[in-house]
Amino acid sequence: MTDDAFTQGLRSLIGRDCCYFGRDCRIVEILGDSNTEQGHLVLEAFDVIPPIQTDQFGQAVFRANEHIEVPIHGPQGEFSEELMHLLDGLSL
Repeated sequence: MTDDAFTQGLRSLIGRDCCYFGRDCRIVEILGDSNTEQGHLVLEAFDVIPPIQTDQFGQAVFRANEHIEVPIHGPQGEFSEELMHLLDGLSL
């Protein structure tokens, strides 16, 4: 499977619920890779009590779900262990 086909396959997972290292999440976006940066799969974590978000001055503003970036590729260009863990937990 080519990288483009694999990335398209990942895009089809957007909106799916998943479990990432014991945390309930939803796949919300795929950030494509460029020549200088590797791609990431973005997850939105659904914690019982979401963390407090702060403004630019460090003041508490509101609670919002945390977003987690999972690297698609590892240091040598192989698929990352984090991505493989996430995909193993999905029923495709």
